[in-house]
Amino acid sequence: MRPVSAFEMSEIDRKAQDEFGLNQIVLMENAGRCAFDVISSDNPSIKKERIAIFCGKGNNGGDGFVLARYLANGGARGLFVFVTGMDSIKKGAALDNYNILRKMGLAILPLEDFLKPVKERDNFTIFVDAVFGTGFQSELPRDVALTWIHLNSLNAKVYAIDVPSGLDATSGRAAKNCIKAYKTVTFGLPKIGFYLNDGPSVCGEVIVKDIGFPEQLLRPYLM
Repeated sequence: MRPVSAFEMSEIDRKAQDEFGLNQIVLMENAGRCAFDVISSDNPSIKKERIAIFCGKGNNGGDGFVLARYLANGGARGLFVFVTGMDSIKKGAALDNYNILRKMGLAILPLEDFLKPVKERDNFTIFVDAVFGTGFQSELPRDVALTWIHLNSLNAKVYAIDVPSGLDATSGRAAKNCIKAYKTVTFGLPKIGFYLNDGPSVCGEVIVKDIGFPEQLLRPYLM
């Protein structure tokens, strides 16, 4: 597969919805399930793990909400979801999946709560970054940067969903305090930035998963 830019990936996503009628909530469901498959396969003792999922307010956060549902259904008990921008989650698929978690009674907390100096914060064994996706540019918000500083200092086991938050998916330039992933589970096609500049040092192992984009849209990038 030929790696694509953030713009090329967004166009594939747009065309899948506008031209083929593939609903965003279907793509989000498939993305969350694919992330669950990777994490549960890596960690057979998932029921014993303490898992922190960090979700943004956009579609990348929505992928994280879906993942949280699958982890909860798979028996994960030590599961916490930390959300940045909890009061401004994007309407549509992301907000729908957030509301499902609320109705399930999962532990959903503002990201600021993770930054509080409590002993339990350091007892997590698995972390998931679902804050920013391919659209990220510029600098990380302060609360996200402080969280990533802490996780990077632990050399923590972090799974990045689609793109490590803080990495420009096209240029491969990482913002200050970009998360350093153990594995990056990306969707459809790999992104150019994974292999340029800072990309290799923050992505870890890159795993490309099929979430159902029509083959006609991916064909030009298949070598």
